[in-house]
Amino acid sequence: MQIKKLMVFASVVMLVSNTSITGQAADKITDEAAASKVATSNKVVSQDKAPIVIEGDKLSFSEETGDMFAEGNVVVKQNTDVITTDIMRGNNKTTEIWIDGSATLQQPGTELVGFGTHYNYTTRLGNMHNVKGLVGKEHITSNNLEFYPEKLVTLQSTATKCPAIVPDYHMSADRIEIWPGEKMVAYNAKFWIGKMVIYSMPRYQTSLKKDEAQSAFPSIGYHSGDGLTISQHLEYPIEDNLTAFADVDYYSKHGFKPSYGFISKQKGYSLKLYSSNEENSDDEWVKKEPELLFTLDPIKSGKVTGYFTASAGKWKEGDVSGWRRDLKMRVNRNPIQLSKAVTLNVGVGYEKVYYGYDNSSNNIWSFNTNITAKPNDRLETWLGYAYYDQSGTSVYEYDKIDNDRELYTGFMYKVDKMNSFGVKMKYDIDHSRVEDLDYTWRRNLHCWQADITYREKRSQVNVKLSTIAW
Repeated sequence: MQIKKLMVFASVVMLVSNTSITGQAADKITDEAAASKVATSNKVVSQDKAPIVIEGDKLSFSEETGDMFAEGNVVVKQNTDVITTDIMRGNNKTTEIWIDGSATLQQPGTELVGFGTHYNYTTRLGNMHNVKGLVGKEHITSNNLEFYPEKLVTLQSTATKCPAIVPDYHMSADRIEIWPGEKMVAYNAKFWIGKMVIYSMPRYQTSLKKDEAQSAFPSIGYHSGDGLTISQHLEYPIEDNLTAFADVDYYSKHGFKPSYGFISKQKGYSLKLYSSNEENSDDEWVKKEPELLFTLDPIKSGKVTGYFTASAGKWKEGDVSGWRRDLKMRVNRNPIQLSKAVTLNVGVGYEKVYYGYDNSSNNIWSFNTNITAKPNDRLETWLGYAYYDQSGTSVYEYDKIDNDRELYTGFMYKVDKMNSFGVKMKYDIDHSRVEDLDYTWRRNLHCWQADITYREKRSQVNVKLSTIAW
């Protein structure tokens, strides 16, 4: 796994050059016997591969002792990394800096505020006390935060995606290790709803990658075909690149339908070995017992991104049971901004599937495109088209393509701060009929979200209560 550079305190990594600091003074210091030099231009620039700019109302530096001092609206910048404070002191010879008062450390996606900061920009080690801030979508508090070259470590900490002053839910842990943009591992983790601990784990892991993170808190719902549903996702790190996971799902009409297995994430690819019970949007179930999934990391070239997966496993659906192998490739073009509010997405794909049940196969070519529009903060609407060209058909209802050509459209409108209303429609072009028509009322419940959906064509009511994905 590629580890990104230190996200929060990289602005301090080369705060002062090990060889020289150039003060760009408006008025030169003429007293050559003085023990120190003062930069009266309120700016010091250190020239390196990535320039560091130090700004402040008052700056001073001693060539003899290496001591440095900055006071008043202090800002340190390197690339997109920024540190702001009122008073900062440091020493160029020991390559250390100290901030006794409050300091704010920023990088895209990360902002931490703390006190009593100490940092060595040669070893890239340091610490900060009484920390509050944001790492990705996680709101972090910590008695002590430690800086390392590749990660952050918080001690006696809490983490939550709920931004409220008193969060509805949170995780507490003796120690949390954070690789920003990658993953977070918590030790002796306890999961709270209000003032009640709902469960605990000696170690817990979650992804911080966009669109990969899953809530550590259960979701509750109701489905006309499944009854009352309770879902819980758990991850347990075994080694740096190996994680065990379980999705503990309960349905009042079906009982427990768990999924569990292992995920190994390596440089450039990942492997997932798992057994599962899965349901699609047509209420069709399949059991994988087990399946091995290989996923190649996305490959970007110019304005396109390529995806590749390969899988092999034993599937069981009713009386149909056999090994299934799948190769899938897809290429998506980068979103095309037709205007500030309108975005066009286009993608093509190919899939080869082998069915051991009857030794058949299926070649599937696909084309998808959709336009999304967000004219304002209240309204989002979309229109899409999907086309599939098949040489055969699936022996499982679960992964059978129902329509070779279909249109889908819909909108979601935010009525007020607490309520939203949306409609989704899927249209079968080949048979000239509306396949699905769904109406959804979304209610904001502080840091929770309730979705109530009526599926008109199926005469179904679905309800889901879950933590909000901020």
